[in-house]
Amino acid sequence: MQQDKIPARLKHCLSVRDVQKVALKSLPWSIREYIEGGGDDEKTLRENSRGFDDYTLMTDMGTGQETADTQTVILGQPSASPILLSPWGVHQLMHKDGERATAKAAMQTGCIYSMSNFSTTSIEDVAHISDAAKFFQLQPARDKAIMLEQMQRAKAAGYKALIVTIDNPIHGNRERDHRSGFGLPPTFPMRSLLSLMAHPKWVFNYLRNKPNFANFSRYFADGKDHMWLFHNLVTPITWDTLQFVRDNWDAPMAVKGIMSSKNAKQAVSIGCDGVIVSNQGGRNFDGITSTIAALEEVVDAISGQADIILDGGIRRGSDVVKALALGATACSTARPFVYGLSAAGQQGVEYVINLLRAEVERAMVVSGAKDIASINADMLRR
Repeated sequence: MQQDKIPARLKHCLSVRDVQKVALKSLPWSIREYIEGGGDDEKTLRENSRGFDDYTLMTDMGTGQETADTQTVILGQPSASPILLSPWGVHQLMHKDGERATAKAAMQTGCIYSMSNFSTTSIEDVAHISDAAKFFQLQPARDKAIMLEQMQRAKAAGYKALIVTIDNPIHGNRERDHRSGFGLPPTFPMRSLLSLMAHPKWVFNYLRNKPNFANFSRYFADGKDHMWLFHNLVTPITWDTLQFVRDNWDAPMAVKGIMSSKNAKQAVSIGCDGVIVSNQGGRNFDGITSTIAALEEVVDAISGQADIILDGGIRRGSDVVKALALGATACSTARPFVYGLSAAGQQGVEYVINLLRAEVERAMVVSGAKDIASINADMLRR
């Protein structure tokens, strides 16, 4: 992004964590807690990021190299960066332009956006906004008719791959949300109300846009409510359910929430084209393995048989290169671009994407990798 196009609020931001600070100032307390919170004591949330510190990159000097090619292919689609924008719901809680801003930013930067089932903009509206490759995240439902309808809409709208989330069998325990009153229905304590009063712009945009789960509007029109929706979509998943999805989706499909060799092999056995090593960013369940720690086991089990995407904890481009050196095909992340969205809409998302891509290239250069295919385990030490 050219210097004169950088949003004024971000001109002094040199890292994702700098953008994070700006973003959180623009949001009321309950929304900040929703973004930042994790399950229980948040140990897994913290470990997702800290785990990258267990690895260091080796330098390779004397190569005459000063640039690196960060282009790659993710689930059959070209991408300017090995970073996929991971599904995250209700974007209009962070910025008035919501998923429209994120999709446009991905298009402008040549990256791939994975749209959440729980988006505040519909499958079709996002498809009309951007003609770039996009993926759709499906949350399996108790009612197969709901899944089929969502899949058919995504396919008709031109989404290139399906991301099926499987690690949401029960409601997690996000204590920050309980304390701030974030939920359905909201039960705001005094601190939340005072914070809302201190953020009139956010309140104005919320009241004007009235964010809702746009992909399920037809069900709400039929008298269903949010509790019905969550009952249907927060549900244990069986491999028979995933086989049903695979049989009814004739394009690339990845399963999100894989953390073991056993589950990785099961995903490949039903014909999945990719697995996403993910623990929901530590948002739902605590005390489970960090994704970077689980990655090697998954790579050993299915390397070469499917794309392996590492999700969660990424705050630097060097984190991405470390994951690729361990055998990941690509990485995905949500919070960094959510920070950008909250801070400055589309331009904020673009800024974060470009920031991370530049960091990836810098790490590749000093490690002697001329392109993504050149990144290998010899570059890494533990």
